Amino acid sequence: MTQPLSRKAAMQALAVAARLARRAVPPAPDQWQAWFDGSATPNPGRIGIGALLLGPGGERIEISRRAADGSSADAEYLALIGLLEEAAARGVARLVAYGDSQVVVHDMLLPAGAGAASLAHHRAAATALLARIGDVALRWVPRHRNGAADCLSQRALAAGTGEA
Repeated sequence: MTQPLSRKAAMQALAVAARLARRAVPPAPDQWQAWFDGSATPNPGRIGIGALLLGPGGERIEISRRAADGSSADAEYLALIGLLEEAAARGVARLVAYGDSQVVVHDMLLPAGAGAASLAHHRAAATALLARIGDVALRWVPRHRNGAADCLSQRALAAGTGEA
């Protein structure tokens, strides 16, 4: 029987995976690309989610909406879930999704049972959606490379308060 990875060993494995993921690989001809971001104002507070899906045929789908109240980690996970719901509904079979939340990306990449217990319900929802899509790569990007999704999440919060 194999022993589960310690949190330290899992984080070291993620660091190696992150270094490998940073290598530039052009998307496959049938591959979709996506970016997601969530915001909570204050933290915890109102949640806005944003995501951008770009299809291989030039499709562009923007998601910008309010979600339930919660923390910034909840917001980031709900943005990923919203993105995956849209991708699954459109029949996307190959997807690379980028997010600037190390908490969410690392939580999703950890072995089952090694993630944050407080986020387990979000992880379960996202994992079920991943199974519907099939070939999905989840990658962390720095905040400055996630601007479109951030703008969409901020737009959702502004729309909820009457700000433009």
